[in-house]
Amino acid sequence: MRLINKAITATALTTIFLAATATAQAAGTVENEISDLRKKLEELEAKLEKQSEKSSGSPVKVKWEPAPSISSPDGKFEMNLRGRIYVDTAWINDQQDNENTQATEFRTARLGIEGKAWKDVKYKFEADFAGNEVDVKDAYIQWKGPLAVKVGQFKTPNSLEEQTSSRYITFMERASFTDAFSLARQIGLGLGTSGKDYTVNVGIFRGANATDDEDEGLTFAGRVTYGPKMGDTQLHLGASFRHQNKGDDQSSIRYRQRPHAHLAQNRYIDTGRFADKDTFFGFEAAGVMGPISLQGEWAFVKANIKTPTTGENDPTFNGGYIEASYMLTGESRAYKGSKGSFQRIKVNNPVFEGGMGAWQVAARFDRIDLTDETFFGGEQDTFLVGLNWYLNRHTRFMMNYSHANIKNATDVSKNDVNGKNKVDTIGFRAQVDW
Repeated sequence: MRLINKAITATALTTIFLAATATAQAAGTVENEISDLRKKLEELEAKLEKQSEKSSGSPVKVKWEPAPSISSPDGKFEMNLRGRIYVDTAWINDQQDNENTQATEFRTARLGIEGKAWKDVKYKFEADFAGNEVDVKDAYIQWKGPLAVKVGQFKTPNSLEEQTSSRYITFMERASFTDAFSLARQIGLGLGTSGKDYTVNVGIFRGANATDDEDEGLTFAGRVTYGPKMGDTQLHLGASFRHQNKGDDQSSIRYRQRPHAHLAQNRYIDTGRFADKDTFFGFEAAGVMGPISLQGEWAFVKANIKTPTTGENDPTFNGGYIEASYMLTGESRAYKGSKGSFQRIKVNNPVFEGGMGAWQVAARFDRIDLTDETFFGGEQDTFLVGLNWYLNRHTRFMMNYSHANIKNATDVSKNDVNGKNKVDTIGFRAQVDW
């Protein structure tokens, strides 16, 4: 009996030991499983938190300054509202009393959109509503690859003054030769490449606002620029060409220009219409040294007479300017080498933030010569001075005074019998853009 009791006791103890061991092993397994589950739960919570942050945010990014701008979170799509308003007042008087103008106008009233799609496609559409009519300005699509491809209506690649936006030029009007030689927007195809300090652009064009039932002819144009930074000095060098051949349905080319005021009622130099094609060459140079800026261009155009008479030779006209400006408040003109043009001035102390804004004084000598061979369209030499007040980066007031000497313009009846005249202008502009 005692042996049986010992056997039962041993069996019971063994059973208890095995059960305890199994329980301990089970408890360890459960703890491991709980630890694994806790880790997976933490990972899931982190993922859900990130997803919540993405979903709780706005599907688009919106900016309000200087104008409404909408973009996608990934930055691939963007749309910006663009516009500008210039209000001009001018007094114009000439020695022959052809005009004594005192007038005001909306020189520019533009509205448009600009942006990008799929990151590498840029687009722009802008129209001008000044003058009681709608005039389409830029309207193009551009692929921004290693070689940029632009299709639509845009400026032919010519002239530093022409490629610099009117928002950033120093005087109210551009140099005389840019208008006299018809540097303007046309519908076409452009190819270009650029780096930090250079640009190369070429294009083929078919007139402005061309229609299928008109022969607009063809225009070829190109421009190269180099803008190195040498210490604190920014330099710019450039050259451009353009060859235009007017179509059979188009009027002949004429060369003429106002006396540095868009409100002027008369043009005192004018060749009349006579050419069916011409070739333009232009050369550019500029330098910015702190608050000091120097800039100049010279260009000439060789015109082909459409129906020459005996003894008539094709004329060559030329024009150019040299200017200097100084920022009284210490700012510096902004230049971008990858565009080959001047950009928006950064105002150190904007008026709307309690400062005095930026002040700039400038002087220019401008010349255009439309007299050659048997053509006496005239020569116009103009001296200009200007004062600009930038309230902030997007707002400025301008004042210009110009004195023009006209000579050899015997083809223009507004001048005296010797083709001489003098014209004085005073202009003011209030400008805002966004």
